[in-house]
Amino acid sequence: MSTMQGLTEGEVLTRRERGEGNEIDVSRGRSYWNILSTNLFSFFNIILFAVGIILIGFGRYNDAVITVITALSSTLIRTFQEIRAKRQLDQIALLVRPITTVLRAGIEQMIDASQLVKDDLIHLRTGDQALADGVVMGENIAEVDESLLTGESDLVRKQQGDRIFSGSFCVVGDLFYQAEAVGSESFANKVATSVR
Repeated sequence: MSTMQGLTEGEVLTRRERGEGNEIDVSRGRSYWNILSTNLFSFFNIILFAVGIILIGFGRYNDAVITVITALSSTLIRTFQEIRAKRQLDQIALLVRPITTVLRAGIEQMIDASQLVKDDLIHLRTGDQALADGVVMGENIAEVDESLLTGESDLVRKQQGDRIFSGSFCVVGDLFYQAEAVGSESFANKVATSVR
């Protein structure tokens, strides 16, 4: 592969077959069953159910019913809120499908982020977000904002040989970088997975 020619279509297919693509499951949140079971069998509810059983043993049926209804009501409210939040986050994830510009066989192409593969030559321009981790290639220089990753608000100057991390934004300039870590191997996705 020539340094500034990018991958050929054959090389892209080979990398996808080897699992070196940027395919990421955007709906990695908890399942509906997991949300319900976690809320139903919370520490608080287990205590209330135990108290309800004890109250039944003492013949205090009204108190037992009230205790169990309290536990079930809190479960329904928390489950409803969490499912609503999950649906909204899933919709946002579908709306925010980033695209990027890659150099393949010497031709710049705009592709969906899921089509990136390892060793793709990515053209990062002002306003673009880095969608994979990689190393800057060529003579161009840019300043990127890594505040989402590091918390540091100062711009970082990137030039040939410097590392670019997914999740950072190009603020000034443009450059080419070669993708080294894509998909679940990229820095931003590792952080997002650990947060989930």
